[in-house]
Amino acid sequence: KQWYQRRVAITAGEHIDNVEKMVLILQEYLEDYNALSTAQMKLVLFLDAVSHVTRISRVIRQPLGNALLLGVGGSGRQSLTRLAAHMAEYDLFQIELSKNYGVSEWREDLKNMLLKAGLQNKSIVFLFSDTQIKAESFLEDINNILNSGDVPNIYAFED
Repeated sequence: KQWYQRRVAITAGEHIDNVEKMVLILQEYLEDYNALSTAQMKLVLFLDAVSHVTRISRVIRQPLGNALLLGVGGSGRQSLTRLAAHMAEYDLFQIELSKNYGVSEWREDLKNMLLKAGLQNKSIVFLFSDTQIKAESFLEDINNILNSGDVPNIYAFED
């Protein structure tokens, strides 16, 4: 799927035991992400960041893979997740909060994301932050997705 030539050749699932090679590979993915995205990420890929992005990447590539990332604000959880999603060639979905964003908009966003994942068979990373919790039902819906892969009563009879 990659349309560009990599400076460092790797194959899927290859074990990389050379830290310098891993940093080069991640820097290439980051450059590619920045070339394709309007929101540039200026990341310093120090050893802990490399470790975290590879861990996130490994988790999201698992069937039904999900992760709860904890850390202080500005520690790179969202940026490293965006990079890992790009590396896996997954779509990334994140809700866009507004003043009027409520349960109905939340449910519509979830429905569209679930239909995209299910009907279109797209691999999707759903990035959700604690600051985006506007109603307790948001957490209940996420819990349902994690437990059963769906949200009860989200679809109309016609859907």
